[in-house]
Amino acid sequence: MDKLVVESLNETLMNKEEVPTRDILIQRARAMWPTLLERAEECEKNRCVSDETIRDFRNAGFFKMGVPKKYGGYEMDYDALCEVIMELAFVCGSSAWNLAVLGEHAYTLTNSKQEILDELWGDDPNVLIATGNDPKATLKPVDGGYVFNARTSFSSGCDHVDWWISRGTDTKTGNQVGVFIPKQDNVKIIEDSWYMSGLGGTGSKDIEFKNVFVPTAYVRGAPKGPEWGGKEAQVDNPATYRLSQLSTKPFSLASVSVGIAGGVLKAFTERMLERKARYGDDLSAKQNIHMRIAESAAEYDAARKILLSDIQESLEILRTQVDIPDEMHQRNRRDMAFCPRLAQASVDRLFYATGAGGLALDNNLQRQFRDVHAAGAQLFLNWDINATVYGRAKLGLEVGGPVI
Repeated sequence: MDKLVVESLNETLMNKEEVPTRDILIQRARAMWPTLLERAEECEKNRCVSDETIRDFRNAGFFKMGVPKKYGGYEMDYDALCEVIMELAFVCGSSAWNLAVLGEHAYTLTNSKQEILDELWGDDPNVLIATGNDPKATLKPVDGGYVFNARTSFSSGCDHVDWWISRGTDTKTGNQVGVFIPKQDNVKIIEDSWYMSGLGGTGSKDIEFKNVFVPTAYVRGAPKGPEWGGKEAQVDNPATYRLSQLSTKPFSLASVSVGIAGGVLKAFTERMLERKARYGDDLSAKQNIHMRIAESAAEYDAARKILLSDIQESLEILRTQVDIPDEMHQRNRRDMAFCPRLAQASVDRLFYATGAGGLALDNNLQRQFRDVHAAGAQLFLNWDINATVYGRAKLGLEVGGPVI
């Protein structure tokens, strides 16, 4: 990280009242490119983002973007978070994915009771919360709360958190109940549960919760309850906390795919300026290379613009309304799955043109190729599901699809 950026970080940390601009946060993300690129291979090998990277993100203020100002956060619009994620994903998809998940949780959990918010962020706005779900998870009612048992999956960034959010079936009523769970002895990270061909460094491991007592105070409120829009956090920017968990929040995950595509485009273009073909020809003079760059750049630009525009349009409505129209919900779901498809197409076209050299394990392009396909496999970015939802809505049918 260059000297000017380090000085900027230190100055911000000394003055906790200062809220950095969107542009400053983006600059900080770009300044991390060399460091994240250097760490990318080790991150994948360790199956976990390093403590140093998480510390860099904390120092840069990335985890405070969605935390209420009342607790020392920035209350920034959600599209700002997505822009930072895209910049980080230029060089390391796994590191960006951790911010996409852990950063989003701050926006979601701001819609909680003040007692919980005080406990989460009262002493430190950088406290991180992971998630994970198990369809077989149970919550047995007992005096003062529940006993929770589960083995949850895909708990991204779990090595760096102090809390989890999850849900289970109330064994008495059969209802689904959401809960907060602080770090404790009978919450165990299953270390050998994350071996993946893409996004292998996200540390999205299984978590075992064994007879964990959950007091009633740690039961999450229903969506769009009295705390909706960050009311109990006394936020100045309620619109960004009214964004739908299903139709808008997953754009943070889609941002990883889009950012990877931007990074591949940049790396490929630079590589072509330096390389010559096997028989000595200048590759940058080849028409097929020009066309591949143009097509991939168009797909990357389109995906980025669609993603940010959808969030911004949603926010504009939510500044005066409590929700966006149904047709916008369905449009957003369509687009959050379509943007990763555009990103994959952009990467595939360029990766093919890198030839055998792109397959070398010390070439970040092969990791980016695997990561962009892994990112698009996330449930809420599934094109078959979301395209079906959109098409059914257009035809006036029950939309279906996953629910939260």
